[in-house]
Amino acid sequence: MTGDNTTTGESPLFGDDAARLGRTVIEESVAYDVAAVRARLRELWTDPAIDVWLTSTNSHLDGARPIDVLALTGVETVMDAIEVEVAGGSR
Repeated sequence: MTGDNTTTGESPLFGDDAARLGRTVIEESVAYDVAAVRARLRELWTDPAIDVWLTSTNSHLDGARPIDVLALTGVETVMDAIEVEVAGGSR
């Protein structure tokens, strides 16, 4: 039967339950990525400076905010922008 989850013995999720689970997974993923970015940036700055960096437009991200890029595309692009910051580069 399609959608049957016999491996775990749980019923398949539909509608609001599936949407809620999807949102939870995304939120946890973004939180994990933000924690990784914060850990890397703590080598450079204090938490207040990191907060500003995460929520400000960034030329290395084509004017996007790092926090938005994390949510939309994941951590790799943001980590690349951090490496430019570490190297002291500008665009």
